[in-house]
Amino acid sequence: MEQTIGQLMAVVTALCWAQNSLIYAHVGAQVSSNTTAHIRLWIALPLMLLVHLAFEGTIIPLGMDMRAWILIGLSGALGFCVADLFIFSSFVHIGARQTMVIMTTSPLLSALLARIFGGEILTGIQITGVVVTLVGVAWVIHADRSSGVSGNRRHMVKGVAIALGGSVTQAIAYVLADAGMTEAIPAVSANVVRLVFGLLALIVFATARKSFLKDFARFSGKAGHKALLLIIAAAIVGPVLGIILNLQALKLAPVGVVTTLSQLTPVMLLPLERFAMKRHIPPMATVGTFVAVFGSVLLFI
Repeated sequence: MEQTIGQLMAVVTALCWAQNSLIYAHVGAQVSSNTTAHIRLWIALPLMLLVHLAFEGTIIPLGMDMRAWILIGLSGALGFCVADLFIFSSFVHIGARQTMVIMTTSPLLSALLARIFGGEILTGIQITGVVVTLVGVAWVIHADRSSGVSGNRRHMVKGVAIALGGSVTQAIAYVLADAGMTEAIPAVSANVVRLVFGLLALIVFATARKSFLKDFARFSGKAGHKALLLIIAAAIVGPVLGIILNLQALKLAPVGVVTTLSQLTPVMLLPLERFAMKRHIPPMATVGTFVAVFGSVLLFI
């Protein structure tokens, strides 16, 4: 019974990420993707600090050595700043569904980086998963391009390139986080450190662009207030509810099963985009999505 509950929690986690991607795509198109990536961490970090207090008894992580802070912090700067700037921009260019399908390449890139730098061995099934994922991603891109869903070719190529940049950067961030993690460091503590460094990196980025105050000003007025409410909802559902559900799922069900079910976000986006967003999805793009997700699942067997 506990394992079933854990599996259901993992599925709901994937649904949380699907909701997040749709909201960020919508708000990013209104106020800019860079602004959305920046402001949502100002909301997510205080919430995660409260989550850390509830789970660990302290506001901030204690007892982590300097090496862990540096590696996990770098992971946060890359993941929550650089990777998310790519991903949020891709949401605006090619939409949430295509972006999340391309992001299924991130686990395989992480596996390849671990193989190159960590000496980890890829099994035959995992190598098959790499190939299948790449085939599925290419399949989706070709199907959407052929049907005209993605707009002109130049716009699509730019969006795909940006999404791949996000996938590569996120893969590097995962490898750094894994290198800094030990059994003594709770996942929620690592996430707090990643959020802190991610927000600091975004502050530097926004200041360098001279858009720090402008990012906050974009949420003034009636339309701005609605966009802000959507970001708040996404911050609660994603970094807070999603993380809590994921942590509880890992306690109740096998890691491989939880990780696999958490990869279902692109599949969940199919009905959400079709019925909630009223967007046309080519049948072959649906098939390609399932192929890409299946390939990603093979990496965890």
